[in-house]
Amino acid sequence: MSLPTLGQMLLGTEGLALLRLAFGNDPAAREARVAEIRDLLVRYDHDLASPLAAPEYDLDQGYDLWSATYDQPLRLFPVEEPTVHGILASLSAGTMLDAACGTGRHSAWLAAQGHDVIGIDVSDSMLSKARTKLPACRFERGDLAALPLMDGSVDAALCALALVHVADLRPAFAELARVVRPGGRIVISDVHPFLVQLGWQAQFRTAGGEAGFMRLNAHLPSSYAAAARNAGLHIMDLHEPLLGGESAMTIARDLLPDANAAAWVGLPGVIVWDLMKP
Repeated sequence: MSLPTLGQMLLGTEGLALLRLAFGNDPAAREARVAEIRDLLVRYDHDLASPLAAPEYDLDQGYDLWSATYDQPLRLFPVEEPTVHGILASLSAGTMLDAACGTGRHSAWLAAQGHDVIGIDVSDSMLSKARTKLPACRFERGDLAALPLMDGSVDAALCALALVHVADLRPAFAELARVVRPGGRIVISDVHPFLVQLGWQAQFRTAGGEAGFMRLNAHLPSSYAAAARNAGLHIMDLHEPLLGGESAMTIARDLLPDANAAAWVGLPGVIVWDLMKP
């Protein structure tokens, strides 16, 4: 599949910024976007027409490569974590599943709150990092659609920024509902579908600094809600934290800082579901 060019990505950012500014009270900002678009078009064939040098990887390859740098600050972590931790802080200490745990980002926080953590992930490289950081926690390889746990074996479950990687939400929701005891909570965070539909992917850099990405699926909020209902879960609450300046980290941020901020800052960055199994 062909990749977009740098020029296309920059023009897209300018266009999104212009739309968001269209009915605001800053005509100078709109004219600045038009001026930059003109400049980009003049430059396009000279230095902006080459496809992006960022190969696409499948999940196995991508997370194996990403595991070496995953613990570095990522753009959506500061958007997601306060909301997720705020919900989880209300739960009594118990046995907590961290599904798609990665290198143990949330597992470490949960363990510090007194939970007995079971982390499950499909990536052996990610799990190796998690086990090294948290030797007292239990980490196992497993798929979101086939969790290696008994029915009703955990008090609560978390699945963070992972369901954008699956094409069908229903099997994962059914599995999370199966392993949580009645009365238990399930917290799900994900990349907001606004961003995915506007072209965001799971972008990363390897230990050697090379860029790569994994393609994401844009699940509408109605699809999450339907999957939750199909799994017999009650929707307690829904949160949509917004992107700030530091989280609006795109290829245009350094090249077109004003357009990048106008395009992205203030859009929903993540979607967080607070669910209960009756």
